[in-house]
Amino acid sequence: MAEDARWSLDDDWDWQMRCARAHDALLRGTDSWVPPVEEELVLAARASALSRWYPSTSHNYLRFLDGPAPWLPGGRDDVRYLPGCISFAKDGADGSAVFRVWSGFLLQTPDPVLVLATPEAVVAVEALVKVLTTDD
Repeated sequence: MAEDARWSLDDDWDWQMRCARAHDALLRGTDSWVPPVEEELVLAARASALSRWYPSTSHNYLRFLDGPAPWLPGGRDDVRYLPGCISFAKDGADGSAVFRVWSGFLLQTPDPVLVLATPEAVVAVEALVKVLTTDD
């Protein structure tokens, strides 16, 4: 990317896909509590109404910003995280992945509200779309 170019929403989604793929590859065959499902989740999110926002992952959850983060080319200082996310962990009875949809902000007060727990990334994405677009 040219030094004077702006970071676009498509650039951010492409970057998130590459990161998710690499993170999943590192997790495969390990004993981690984080399942290798990040790429699946990011693909589902990109194919949904969530694609209008900037994606961000941290450890084991996917959340969204209303603009490019300040550390990106053309990023904004007034960017804000949207009040909802999807977390994922090996919490199924057989150690399989469970996606949890949250309204609010994880690790902040007031505590976020659990909206849904599901083994399906697409179902989790659909639920988060409803959480984040209720007031649109």
